[in-house]
Amino acid sequence: MPASRKSSAKRARRHQNETPSAGLRQFLTSRDSRRLPLAAGLAAAVLGAASLGLGVANGNEAADVSRVASAAGAGSEVQVQPTPSAAVQSAPAPAPAPAAAPAPAPEQAPAQAPAPAAPAPAPAVAAPAPQSPIAVAPASAPLANSGTPMPAGVPGNWTMTFADEFNGSGLDSGKWSNCWFSPNCGTMNKVATSPANVSVANGNLALSLASSSSGSLVSTNPKGGAGTGYQFTTGYVEARIKFPGNANGLYNWPAFWTTGQSWPATGENDIAEVLQGKMTVNYHSGSGSHNQGGVGGNWANEYHTFGLHRMANSSDVYFDGVKVKSYPTDDGNAPQYIVLNVGASSTNPVYGPQSQLLVDYVRAWQ
Repeated sequence: MPASRKSSAKRARRHQNETPSAGLRQFLTSRDSRRLPLAAGLAAAVLGAASLGLGVANGNEAADVSRVASAAGAGSEVQVQPTPSAAVQSAPAPAPAPAAAPAPAPEQAPAQAPAPAAPAPAPAVAAPAPQSPIAVAPASAPLANSGTPMPAGVPGNWTMTFADEFNGSGLDSGKWSNCWFSPNCGTMNKVATSPANVSVANGNLALSLASSSSGSLVSTNPKGGAGTGYQFTTGYVEARIKFPGNANGLYNWPAFWTTGQSWPATGENDIAEVLQGKMTVNYHSGSGSHNQGGVGGNWANEYHTFGLHRMANSSDVYFDGVKVKSYPTDDGNAPQYIVLNVGASSTNPVYGPQSQLLVDYVRAWQ
């Protein structure tokens, strides 16, 4: 600290030990005197002069006046000290409201950063769940690696040897005959086999019963007018068929079967044959008729697959890929061809469109 300030401070301390007049104390405590140190000096001089004019003879009081005057001269320095102290005191005032209070808030913002971690479960979406339908597809649509349809429910290294999906506008005469032994169109199951009752439309072969004497039939018999025809000794044949009927039973006498050129020696496999309103499986050969009985269930007015697995000395019959019958055979594995027909029956006789047997496809494999 400079010497001038040190002497001023000493005089100020001595002045504090002395008792000034009441008017002087009031002036010194005034806020205006602190703010205007020059005015305070002038006021002190005026007070000193007034005290002398009133005849204050006491030397101590005169000394007090002179000290006050001198202090007033240095008062500008003494009184300025409280001002910075007040500034220092006012500085802490804003300190209670520091920006540190909001400062934690920015720290909380990173605390919310874990929320973006929520996308972490997203990899669960990439789980192989979408692949499960792909794995199920082959079960409902048995296909070879080449995409060729395979027998329903019968495993094996099959090669397709015959197929008709009936996607054209008429019967393929290179594969089928619409008469029982052309050209005379003989009778089968109590009715004449009339080509007028055979049609192909909407991806289906339709066979109907026009009356109790006029029915329908198609076969792959090459000797019955079916072009080159199709015959097989062993293998698998399958058709997807909708049989006509209602809750009370199946209509008429429709059937899906195979037979040879010299019946009964060359055998007959009745894969799906309606007898007296019931679905049955039967086998005929030179040794007689071997009825296999009925197959329970509702087989009317819905498409189902019906298949025959013909082997060396036995045959298995499948409905919708499930084996329903198995029996021995004694036809010597003679060549057989495929037949579908609708005949007349005294049980549930129905004629016209309601009598139609609808065939989606016929396929064969070896």
